[in-house]
Amino acid sequence: MSRTQAIALIKANAAKGDIRTCTRIFVENRISRAVYDQAVADGRAFGAFVAKRDAARSAA
Repeated sequence: MSRTQAIALIKANAAKGDIRTCTRIFVENRISRAVYDQAVADGRAFGAFVAKRDAARSAA
């Protein structure tokens, strides 16, 4: 798995709230902690955005 793919997977799993998988990908691919922390933050922010968007759609 390439570094770019690993970071994308960390973001996707963080958006779903699956930190165990994020950590596994982080360890297996030896990504720096700063990059990992940023990817998790980006994923969580995207997950929150999607949740708000879906809540607004169901309310309308």
